[in-house]
Amino acid sequence: MNGSGDIAVLHNCADLVGESPLWDPDRRALWWVDIQGKVLHRLDPSSGESRSRELPFPPGALALGEDGAIVIAGGTGWHRLCPDKGELFELASIGDRSPATRMNDGVVDPLGRFWVGTVPLKPSPQPLGQLFRLQSGAATAIMDGLRTQNGTAISPDGRTFYLADSHPEVRVIWAFDLNPESGDLANRRVFHQPAAGRPDGAAIDAEGCYWFAAIDAGRIVRLDPQGREMMHVPLPVSRPTNLAFWGAGLSMLCITSMRPAKDAGSSREPLAGALLSFDAGVPGLPQPRCKMRSAALHPGTDIL
Repeated sequence: MNGSGDIAVLHNCADLVGESPLWDPDRRALWWVDIQGKVLHRLDPSSGESRSRELPFPPGALALGEDGAIVIAGGTGWHRLCPDKGELFELASIGDRSPATRMNDGVVDPLGRFWVGTVPLKPSPQPLGQLFRLQSGAATAIMDGLRTQNGTAISPDGRTFYLADSHPEVRVIWAFDLNPESGDLANRRVFHQPAAGRPDGAAIDAEGCYWFAAIDAGRIVRLDPQGREMMHVPLPVSRPTNLAFWGAGLSMLCITSMRPAKDAGSSREPLAGALLSFDAGVPGLPQPRCKMRSAALHPGTDIL
């Protein structure tokens, strides 16, 4: 069954690698990044006004901090951005524990722990990617052996953790049992293997269904809690990268995208790299906020 509905263009930004859309209910704004462009975007959907800020590292995942700040997982660590002042602080770093890699996709769990994976800076035949967890100002390595980490999401009850590997030779979404208190993962199993495309970023709706961006297939796919495809929504771009529920009722889906590898996006795919949206027909979930330990902060420079 295919989904239907109009695909809206929220912002035709032509990102090189658009990623990590985030709804900010306090500011009623959408945030997202261009990884390759090292840019953080902000959009006011009601007015259409947008702003962009350069960053000194390639940004990966975004989250809201418990104080309303924007937490950016990028480069080799987690950073806190004060949107009003533009001040940037480092919260924690993975140092050299994941060499020749950068932070990529992530999710915050109900206790405020920010899980983020790493991907290689350059193509590698070795599985260099790892999964890390930020908790109480410290980074803990949880898993290694990943090729192209993506698809992190957590079930509504906080007891199932999802993780995907988008590498062409892997193309799988796994599910794990998540201990809500300790943060331990167990019982790794295959949740879904896409029939078309590769699994990129993901989000969970209020019914516990898993939505993911099928990169190279040009569609958004909805899976039931058992991993069975329920529907897919075709998009006007071949490389959607991530998605998030947004709006007052959290019933809209926002989708980031990237330009095709051999196409600037101006001819074959004029909307490649744009920020898109459609009505999901089901609400999403309010996103937990990242808990930050103030002692972990140290002064940064207002580079924005």
